Amino acid sequence: MEGLEIEDEDVILLDEDDDSSSSSTVNSIKTNGNNNGNDDSNKITLMTSLREKGWGSGMLVDKEKNQYGTIKSYKDDKSSPWFEERQVIATLYKARVLLHEMIYTKMNQERLLSGNLCVGEIQSLLNTQKEDVETDWIAEIQELKRNMVAEIRRNHLLERDVNKLDKRIALLIKHRSNIKDLLLEQNKGKKDKKKKGDDKAEYITLDQKQLESYQNLFYLLQTEPHYLAKLVTLIQADQMEDFLDTVFLTLFGDDFSPREEFLILSLFRLAIGQEMSRIKSAGDLLAVESVVPKMIITYTRRKQGHEFLKQIIAPILENNVVNAPDLNLELNAVQVYQNMISEQEIQTGAKSTLNRGLGEDQIIQLKEVQSILEPRVEKCIQICERFFTGIIQSLNRLPYGIRWICKQIQSIAQKNFDSKPDEIAKVIGYFVYYRFINLAIVTPDAFEILDKELSITSRKNLVNIAKVLQNLFTLKTFQNQGSERWMQPLNKWILSKTNIVRQYLEDLIQVTDPSEYLRVDKYNELTLKLNPVVVISLGEISQTHRLLIANLAALKMKEKEDPLELILKALPAPLEVVEDNDREIQLTLINRFKENIEKEISISASLLAETKELVISVLRSIPIQQKQQNNSGDDEKRDDLISILQNAIKHGKETNNPQLSSNAEKIINNLKKMEAEGSIQSENNHYEGFIKVIALEVINRQEIREQQRKERMRLTIALRDLRKHQSYLNDQIQHYTSYLKDVLLHYGPKDKKKSTKPMKISFKELTKKGVIVESDIPKLSHGSTSFYISSDAPGIFDIEARIGVASVGTLSLSLDDLLDKSSAGIPYLKLENIVLDVNMTLHLLNRHFLKNI
Repeated sequence: MEGLEIEDEDVILLDEDDDSSSSSTVNSIKTNGNNNGNDDSNKITLMTSLREKGWGSGMLVDKEKNQYGTIKSYKDDKSSPWFEERQVIATLYKARVLLHEMIYTKMNQERLLSGNLCVGEIQSLLNTQKEDVETDWIAEIQELKRNMVAEIRRNHLLERDVNKLDKRIALLIKHRSNIKDLLLEQNKGKKDKKKKGDDKAEYITLDQKQLESYQNLFYLLQTEPHYLAKLVTLIQADQMEDFLDTVFLTLFGDDFSPREEFLILSLFRLAIGQEMSRIKSAGDLLAVESVVPKMIITYTRRKQGHEFLKQIIAPILENNVVNAPDLNLELNAVQVYQNMISEQEIQTGAKSTLNRGLGEDQIIQLKEVQSILEPRVEKCIQICERFFTGIIQSLNRLPYGIRWICKQIQSIAQKNFDSKPDEIAKVIGYFVYYRFINLAIVTPDAFEILDKELSITSRKNLVNIAKVLQNLFTLKTFQNQGSERWMQPLNKWILSKTNIVRQYLEDLIQVTDPSEYLRVDKYNELTLKLNPVVVISLGEISQTHRLLIANLAALKMKEKEDPLELILKALPAPLEVVEDNDREIQLTLINRFKENIEKEISISASLLAETKELVISVLRSIPIQQKQQNNSGDDEKRDDLISILQNAIKHGKETNNPQLSSNAEKIINNLKKMEAEGSIQSENNHYEGFIKVIALEVINRQEIREQQRKERMRLTIALRDLRKHQSYLNDQIQHYTSYLKDVLLHYGPKDKKKSTKPMKISFKELTKKGVIVESDIPKLSHGSTSFYISSDAPGIFDIEARIGVASVGTLSLSLDDLLDKSSAGIPYLKLENIVLDVNMTLHLLNRHFLKNI
């Protein structure tokens, strides 16, 4: 091919088999602006000549043998024209085609992932998907959420009534007890005195507002894990252990509860994500300063982890190590040799003739040493085998939380670092074995899985067993250096089990999400019949309070009114707690921000979700849109979404499909609304950003529909539970109302006849006692004004005001209402023409009406 330049078009000619396609290709080349002049003409003539001779496809036609042409291959015939050159050209062409396909596939994948598709491509993609036959889930989900908002509001009002009744009952009972104490002391002629100073440290009490604020605070910390997930990364190392105990063992409890487990795993989800966002590889998670391993250690000390270790590890420990006093798994040849010398000298009473100056390599070659080491290695393998079998076979009994935490680590490591399977497996093995099981093997007494005292030899044996299992579960073997050298005989056993460990660690992370496994989600908080309770020490409250104040700037969200900041502002300075005045109290956790859940549900029922579903429905119903071209014909024009929707309206009318026309009109109206709100931009009716959102919706349709299905199921269950909870609250109100009446009956006089006689007291006397604070009664009438107080119904006091003998007005006071105002710190009761001091009014009623209860 000397003197002949062969371009891509020439190569294409070589792969065509028929004359018509040859002519077509030739014509396309002729029309190409890059081909001109005699050289191009010569090339075409030559290539056409080669085609006619049968050289275009690598085959030769021998017309002399058969009129139809007997085909014989010259593929391997090096005598054919330009054999080597043709082979090179064919190879280059195939490589180019393959490269073009790879680039095209890669570009398409990137376009799919980014959602950069035109409307026609979206429609083509929709045609490959099964059309949804289910009902409109978006509309159903929105309706469910609207119903939930209505039910939540009703339940909030009912809960408020229940709490009010409960509080009034408690106040009435407490008030009755106080009156009895007061009357008892009056009868004895003594004043009410409280003994103080008995304790060395000042006794700490929390007032009602302070107690409620701490109840709000710890509920917020428990249910909004982002605060604690951030805080654990900010506190000092010397405070870490105590703080993690407060978080995991106090705030979330030691016993397993689906609600607390769901919340604690939500905390781990955020903490692991934050920790792994700051490292460069999965292995960095094992660094000493990492917080997550410390969190996992504290988490596994809870009851569920402890029970697993006691049931699986403790029996193997007891039967194979602790109850074997003669067991010795010392594998250090030098130590074994020194022990031989010592035993020999103790038994004979004479100095040993064995050479004390031998090196390690010489010692390990001694037959006496080998005869001791070999059975020890075999025994160590036997015991390790029992531990290994116990761990592998108990996978399904391993606490779910540990497995899910490992799944999170694996998922993030794969996504962030593109880690290799073995690298991730080592990290998972580290957390499951070294940070959980290993600690119980090495120190079973400290973990309280064994009650027996361990001998020094037993502890050494356990350390060696733990070393072998640690290497096995982190996919490592012992190296020929340092103390590992003596453990090398166990490498063969480790390698024989490595694939089993890989499979175990792979199976370990095959668990569902907490919401599915625990059957708990964010809506469960709306139907709690009993508020969660924690038992916490004053010292833990004080420590947590101080840490939150010190790190508030880093913890609070960007919003002006961060919930944590609002609660901390309502609290006084942290408690001053010392060992002598520290004690445990019970906190009933209360959500101060219930309305936030309502807002969240309302906002999520968005116009955007509805419009996306409508657009997908319309695109399924109209002809596939062709790609738009600019006048030049080179670049694609952007889709005009409004024009497409207007054509859809016409198409609906032409095909007698009113639903299609209605949906398209609704989409146009929704687009205008969203554009006015600023949530989308039109860009001259192109709505590129919105089309991209639709493309991503279609690309991820299956996953999104599955999420919608689960959300629909969750909402349906939550709505059902809300209505059940509403029925429960109504029953509670009836019960509390009845109980309140029973309590009030105790405030009635024992002598029923006395209840009809009102008590008379003058205006001046009530003013002097501080009962009346303000009044609209003219000063000239103060001297002739009297009040007649009576109580015909328990806890209800009727007051009639008279000027002389003329009645000028009546009013009623409710004892439980007065007690409620006093408890809330409201000093005055404002009535129509008079203002009463709440506490002084209660004192008056106690003295004159309630002394006989």
